[in-house]
Amino acid sequence: MATNMSRRVFLKCAGAAALAVTASGIFAGCSPSGGGSKDTVYGVGESTQINGVNVKLLGYRLDPISGMVGNYAGKTFITVCIGLENQSEQTVKMGNTTETELAEVLKAIYNNQYETLGKSDFKMTSDSGKIGHAEIGYLTDETGLKSYGVRDNLKPKETGCIKIYAVVPSNWEQIGIQYTPYFAPNETRSFVLNRANKL
Repeated sequence: MATNMSRRVFLKCAGAAALAVTASGIFAGCSPSGGGSKDTVYGVGESTQINGVNVKLLGYRLDPISGMVGNYAGKTFITVCIGLENQSEQTVKMGNTTETELAEVLKAIYNNQYETLGKSDFKMTSDSGKIGHAEIGYLTDETGLKSYGVRDNLKPKETGCIKIYAVVPSNWEQIGIQYTPYFAPNETRSFVLNRANKL
């Protein structure tokens, strides 16, 4: 189960991540709340494995959606992409959002009512506080960027992409992301996204 990331922990992680991403290295100094690769915060393009699934923060896109401007005054709407490559022999569940729930997700995004969606596999924060978001899983091509179809499960050897639709402060510089996968509820990984990581 995902846990909250305090502002102090985020700032500690973000500060270390900024240096590590610049140096293109793995670094220590911030422990995620779950198990797994403790004392590591991953930058864009750095892979971590969770139960045979490679997980990588790919970056973000500016994603304005027609009709939503009135709901998000003073905010920026982005889509953060998390790539998944299932190298295991088991089918894994990408998240708790299934294809049949897509309409509810879009409705929540449109109305800025993320709390109506229930549990999320992600915790997102910036130095200004918690970020509203909703995620949907897709199948992808081998790059993890071009997505097609909304899918709940990821079969062995398939690649997927979780798109996190998020509302962030217009002047954001760094975002902290904690991911506790649906398929591995006792594992948590921490990522830092910088404004320069645009796809």
